Amino acid sequence: MNILEVIARTYAEQEEAWQRHLQTLSGEVEALLRRQHLHATLKRRVKTLESLSEKRSYLGRNLEGEVEIKDLLGLRIVVPFQEEVEQAVALLHRHYSTSEIERKSEKLSFREFAYDSVHVELPLQHLQPALTLPPGCRQVVEVQVRTILQDAWAEVEHELIYKNHFRFPNNDAIRKKLAAVNASLSLADMIFQEIRDTQKALARWGRERFQAMLDQSSTLLNKEELEQLALEPPLREPGAAVLSMGARSELERHLMAGLKAHNDQDYRTAVHHYSQVLALNPDIAVRSIVFNHRGMAYFMLSRETKALSDFDRSYQCDKRNYRALNNRAMVLRRMGYVDMALDCFAQSLEIVPSQAEVYFLRAQTLGEVERLEEARADLARALAIDPTHTEALALQARLAAKASPTPDPGSKNF
Repeated sequence: MNILEVIARTYAEQEEAWQRHLQTLSGEVEALLRRQHLHATLKRRVKTLESLSEKRSYLGRNLEGEVEIKDLLGLRIVVPFQEEVEQAVALLHRHYSTSEIERKSEKLSFREFAYDSVHVELPLQHLQPALTLPPGCRQVVEVQVRTILQDAWAEVEHELIYKNHFRFPNNDAIRKKLAAVNASLSLADMIFQEIRDTQKALARWGRERFQAMLDQSSTLLNKEELEQLALEPPLREPGAAVLSMGARSELERHLMAGLKAHNDQDYRTAVHHYSQVLALNPDIAVRSIVFNHRGMAYFMLSRETKALSDFDRSYQCDKRNYRALNNRAMVLRRMGYVDMALDCFAQSLEIVPSQAEVYFLRAQTLGEVERLEEARADLARALAIDPTHTEALALQARLAAKASPTPDPGSKNF
């Protein structure tokens, strides 16, 4: 029996087992990626007998020695961004203890363009019962990890080039056009990643700023809020219904649990307990405080829309709650609504003018939109209130350097 007959018989006997293994592996990898919050699309395929025969023939003509096929069984992971390619590869490497990782782009010179992809080989030797593959096929599943754009390019290139063996009359011109398209897609991938990095940096800035505020105060609740929470509802809101002792105890239990979870940076638990407090329909001043704190927890979870809604409701409950305005401004700034953010900072400063931190935050925001004179004025106000504000001093120095004229190389003073 010749080699092709052996391969054909192996297909007839084993292909269903290969398909079952790929289906199981695909589900396992998908669950693994989901647990790490990676949003991926998975595709799987067993190379057809015709494709395998064609590849053996092609490799036999172009390679010396034994022909080895390593992509009989294939799994493809497609993710939106370049960073997620590396995250998925690292995850596969840790989980399956594989060191067989091939990066296609590393084989290219800086003048060349071709589809980029990372190939990871997952060994089959540990399987019980073992899978039987055709002669010349490596005992692995080849996992290709790509971005959406890389995958689109690979699919088109496969149809236009790999599956067509005849040469175009103007083959070089066609290849140049394909290279130009691929270069554009590669650039688009880079730009998408840069935008993603900027978004993450802004989110990190907001979380760090909220955390810094908490660290400075050493407690989630300031003195005013503690005093408000300590008063009985009738003293704060004449005519309001008095909570029963049981409801009051339940409210306090959830409030303390929410504050503790918030302080421990367990924001999901904090949101749960704050929501339980609000469900008990407490006094309007308490609602203002709790909405504000739940908004901060939502923001730390990157749920900006819910955070913004809670800060709005906090301010509507108490029009003197300047902290809710500050937090609302920071979320609006994070979302790109600069003018609305500046309006919130202004309202907050009308209520409490002595906020060095808010003047600094507003100066930062103004600086980002090149309103430099207004930014410098706000920094001067911040430093008049707190001369030791290190971030304000650093920003003031940067803006001063930006305002300095660049020396003329032809000048005698240069």
